[in-house]
Amino acid sequence: MPSYFTIFSATLPVFLVIGIGFFFHRRGWLGEDVEVGVMKLGLNLLFPCLILSLVPGNPALEKVSSAFWAIGLGFLLVVSAIGIAWVVARIGGIRKGEGLRTFSISAGIQNYGFVALPIVMELFPENAGPAGLVFVHGIGVEIAMWTIGLAVMAGHAGFRSMINGPFVAVLLALILNYTGLYRFVPGILETTMEMLGRCAIPMAIFMIGATIGRYFKTGIFHDAFRVASLSILVRLVLAAGVIVCAAQFLPISSDLKRLLVVQAAMPAAVFPIVLARLFGGQPQVAIQVVIATSFVGVITAPLVIAWGLAWVNP
Repeated sequence: MPSYFTIFSATLPVFLVIGIGFFFHRRGWLGEDVEVGVMKLGLNLLFPCLILSLVPGNPALEKVSSAFWAIGLGFLLVVSAIGIAWVVARIGGIRKGEGLRTFSISAGIQNYGFVALPIVMELFPENAGPAGLVFVHGIGVEIAMWTIGLAVMAGHAGFRSMINGPFVAVLLALILNYTGLYRFVPGILETTMEMLGRCAIPMAIFMIGATIGRYFKTGIFHDAFRVASLSILVRLVLAAGVIVCAAQFLPISSDLKRLLVVQAAMPAAVFPIVLARLFGGQPQVAIQVVIATSFVGVITAPLVIAWGLAWVNP
């Protein structure tokens, strides 16, 4: 199993790049047009290319059941975490109108892709299995976010919002994988997709920091201690424990177990900030959750991953 120092060395650069993105935005070096353009580039080209270079032919997805387990757990674990967050928020005194819905979504959804993927690739460089499962697992997370999550936030589901570049790319990649058609993809096209895909990870991590910087407004620290402490309890302790237990006790592949351990250590996702802004939530609560879990996650992520891998022993 990787040592704590190895895991720390794999996770720290991710958080440093997030910090650099935050710094660039706060310095005014990133205009809104640039940010929107870069995000569209990633969503519609770079990440689909990365997915299509990782998933087809991946040994971790040799069986159809592997995809079903990855998608199903992506959905169920996020729904469970949203429920945990709701209960903890109520016990902690957060009520409707004070950010209860926003807190539940923000603390319930981990940064399942952009932060998890580079860590998985760094920890298991000789094993493409966990990396190939990241976006398949992410389909389940996306379904949970745009159905249960959006229903909690706004009172209705948003199925159309799931149909984006990465979602379509995962479906296409799974079709290529299970039909064997990926063997007929020209080598030049494969190389092109790999080149474009390599750009996706650092760009996405950088833009996470920039997004946090964009919504980092005056008054963001109102009631911050309570929100931060409860979000750390939910995201980095309770939800993490549920995910690691799923990895330990469910009859799933070793590669999915490794991925789940890394998922357990992840801070809160950034996109609920946007959801809160668009659907009548409280963005400042989402920002507090993201900042608190990200800062503390720098220390706790290596601990959770080291402990999880040692206990689960995939």
